Order: sequence, then structure tokens, then C-alpha cells
Amino acid sequence: MLQTLLLGAVLSLLAVSPGQAEIPIQANFDAGQFQGTWYVVGMVSDDQGFLDSRDNMKMPVVLVTPLANGDLALKFGYSTPDGGCQKMDMTFTKGAVDGQFSNTAMAQTDIRVASTDYTHFAVLYFKTQKGDDRNIWLHLYARAPELFPEGAQKMQQLAAQVGLNPSQGALLPKSDQCAGAFS
Repeated sequence: MLQTLLLGAVLSLLAVSPGQAEIPIQANFDAGQFQGTWYVVGMVSDDQGFLDSRDNMKMPVVLVTPLANGDLALKFGYSTPDGGCQKMDMTFTKGAVDGQFSNTAMAQTDIRVASTDYTHFAVLYFKTQKGDDRNIWLHLYARAPELFPEGAQKMQQLAAQVGLNPSQGALLPKSDQCAGAFS
């Protein structure tokens, strides 16, 4: 019995903790296939600001354009409470591996396209670091403003792997406020 307890204790010490889990990057990531319009249909995060405001959020629309240097230019359209559409431009700077990026302006130190089929869904992983506060985010992108089951399954698997749980997530309701934002 004592041997079993000691073995269990040693194995638990050797186990990878959720915050240190190996985060996948889409194999053979192709920015050309990833470009175009996406909808952020779901999010999960341990960020308190997100957790406090998620019930009031609506589905953003994102236009992704690959740049010649390997970076991605993104244009976001966010629904505003007054019925308008707030637009924001940002650049994801290419990392060491295709499909890995960063955005220091938004304190996003590690951005990964963790999984995508390019035609229906993409799961993006974000790690933010603001001072001593470190947060993990997962975004579920879809080509249409609706949940795609395979993408949702991939996001749930990755959420468990990085230590996030379903109570920290939100499926975002569709909004037409930014539907034609980038036409």
C-alpha cells in the first residue's frame, strides 16, 4: 500500500500540469487557406474581465489577410451596445513555427492556430501576460456564424488540456451589426 502511494505521488510530480501542457500548432499551417472571413462563435478563458462581461458579448467578425513577411493582418468587427460596429485592426507577428504568432500590443505572448480544417472551423490558443497576470484564452472561429460541431469538440479537448473548464466559456450570439463590415 505504501509503495502504491509513493508511486502515485512520484507520478503526480512528474505529470505535466495544465498550465504547462504542450499546446498543438496546426501541422503544415497554410496562411493562404486561413485567410478570409471568420466568425468568433465561442470563447473560453480564465481572464476575469472576460468572465465578468461574457454574457453581454456578441459574435465578432474577423477578416484575416496573410502578409508577405508571414505575419497575419486581422480586422475585427465588434458589436457595440448602441447597435453599431466597432472596428479594430491588429497584426499577429509570425513566430518560430508556421501557425504560431504573437501580438505584443495586446500582451498576447503566444498565439497558435491549434487546429483548423480551413473551410469550417479553427481553434486559436492565446496566452496573455500583463505584469504578473497570465491568462489563457481559446477562440473558436467558424466560416459561418454558427457552431461547427467538430470545431467545438476540438476546443473542448484543448480547454481540458490547458486547464480551462466549460463554466469559463461562452457561445456568442450572432449579431448582424458587423455583418457587412469588411465588404
